[in-house]
Amino acid sequence: MRHKAEGFTGQRIVVLPRGVVAAALKQKLLRDLLPTDIGFYPKATGHFMERLAGVDQSIFIYCIKGKGWCEIDENHHEIHPGELLVIPPGTPHVYGSNTKRPWTIYWTHVKGESNLLLLSEMGITKAKPVLWLGEEPELLALFEELLDAMEHGYAASRLLYASQILTHLIGSMIWVSHRSSKGSLNTTQRIAQSIVYMKQHLDQTTSVASFAALANLSESHYRSLFKRQTGYAPMDYFIRLRIHKACQLLDTTNISVKEIAALTGFQDAFYFSRAFRIVIGLSPAKYRLQHKG
Repeated sequence: MRHKAEGFTGQRIVVLPRGVVAAALKQKLLRDLLPTDIGFYPKATGHFMERLAGVDQSIFIYCIKGKGWCEIDENHHEIHPGELLVIPPGTPHVYGSNTKRPWTIYWTHVKGESNLLLLSEMGITKAKPVLWLGEEPELLALFEELLDAMEHGYAASRLLYASQILTHLIGSMIWVSHRSSKGSLNTTQRIAQSIVYMKQHLDQTTSVASFAALANLSESHYRSLFKRQTGYAPMDYFIRLRIHKACQLLDTTNISVKEIAALTGFQDAFYFSRAFRIVIGLSPAKYRLQHKG
């Protein structure tokens, strides 16, 4: 099998010009933590990377499907779904995808004055570079948000936005790693995590099947557990989250009802108004005119 560093079908990748990185690290608001590279490699068959001198960034690789491996200081580490591989700066390493079950990964390179302090907080060392995080929809959403932010350029304001997302992402990793031990999450946690995912994807078309898959439950079992925990069917709950977001936009912005419908995942403004009236008891226009506070 031919080894390759990138070039996988469906991949996304952003690499900041090194001059941009150098300039950004001189800014007070960016010098603590800065993403310099980021990517998503789906089913990365043949993925292989060898850096005999390491790099001057930390490398974060979050495996969500398949398997991979890494070698540091002649120690071999297997990487499974739900595990995070972190390679500290200046560490010689080799890593790659499993030949039979190629991994699907999100990855990012990180620089900044807080870099090593955060690795210490995570318990990461050259001898222990793998951290169990489990299947966390919130982490996937934050990786997606960070990737999207960096795909849209590297103006100072855009880099500041990316830096704050990265801070949130690593903070969430630390929190998850401290909270969880390796093993299956209980069903209450799985349902809660699917709700976090719902909240972060209100503007997107999705389905109960996708929520159930994220929770690693069958669709029928997911529906039953969700109703038991929340009192609502999953899509009914999701629509109510969308309507709640619409109420916030109606209260705090002057954008049109049609635009709010689109921002909350309703392609049809008429259907949005009807759903809004069912949940709130008023049309969006009448709700906006109400005195609140």
